[in-house]
Amino acid sequence: MDSPPARTGTGQVDDPALEDAARLVTRDLPHVTSLLVARHGRTVLERYWNCAADDPQDLQSITKTLIGTLCGTLIHRGVLPDARANVLEFFPEFTSRVRDPRWTDVTVEHLLTMTGGLPSELTDEAYDDAWFGSEDPIAFALEHELQGAPGETFRYSNAGTHVLGELLARAAGTDLATLLQDTLLTPLGVRLADWPRDPRGRPFGCGYVRLTPRALLRFGIMVAHGGRADDRLVAPTDWLRTSTRPRVRGYAWMEGIDDYGYLWWVTREHDEEGWYATGFGGQYLAVFPRLDLVVVMTGSTTPHPSHRYVIGDLILPIIQDAERQARSDPGTGET
Repeated sequence: MDSPPARTGTGQVDDPALEDAARLVTRDLPHVTSLLVARHGRTVLERYWNCAADDPQDLQSITKTLIGTLCGTLIHRGVLPDARANVLEFFPEFTSRVRDPRWTDVTVEHLLTMTGGLPSELTDEAYDDAWFGSEDPIAFALEHELQGAPGETFRYSNAGTHVLGELLARAAGTDLATLLQDTLLTPLGVRLADWPRDPRGRPFGCGYVRLTPRALLRFGIMVAHGGRADDRLVAPTDWLRTSTRPRVRGYAWMEGIDDYGYLWWVTREHDEEGWYATGFGGQYLAVFPRLDLVVVMTGSTTPHPSHRYVIGDLILPIIQDAERQARSDPGTGET
């Protein structure tokens, strides 16, 4: 069970340097709503601004990483054959309605790596408005012409991940929200607070999952621990390794991260391997596997300057310094 809600200016801090990072957020970053840090599965910093610990946050595109992990878990369980599965096989009613023959070559893996050829809403606002505002976003995506051959080019696509979410629901024969809850969240002791749906009643696979920051931290700790939580395998270890390998060059201008895996951003910061799930408005889940370090940040879902540097340039070096100090003087302990 979670501890009582911690409100603005309260929370637990085990290291003075981490406290300095929290003070910087208080002073300079009014759009941040939470900052949580866990090391070796234990929370060492937890702070909230203008929200409480039990207030669910709109995680925006962090949802995509949840979908990717769900996909790998379903493959592991035999619900899906593998990542090479053909997308249109799960949408037989659209076979005669697909206008672009290249859709017949689109696989699950293409949707996981954003290389399915779908237009990117980030570079085509007209497509974004039309897709999101359509009466049936799945039909809109499948009937729309692709911008390139599958597997060739990274194009960040909300529509593609929404199609993937519906594909997973069809493969499992259940609602996507129920599938996510039962497969990944319930084993972590987490409840899905809300998940908006498209006009046809499908949860948006591309975003808008609402979880508390603590719930997201639990998911990140599970990932850092190779898919295990409380001695139970929640997500397959091999899939997590596979999905966090660099597979394609992404949009570095989005988050300052060049490489993309299976719905994870993959990078090295201060010579440390790092995996990021990100969302509009400064929603971040960062996992640094060697350090067993997990960081969650959430923010208001409005345009504002990036605060990812708090993770990569403040929190990460603090933990690296603590590790070096512990190695040189084992009696000092370690954050």
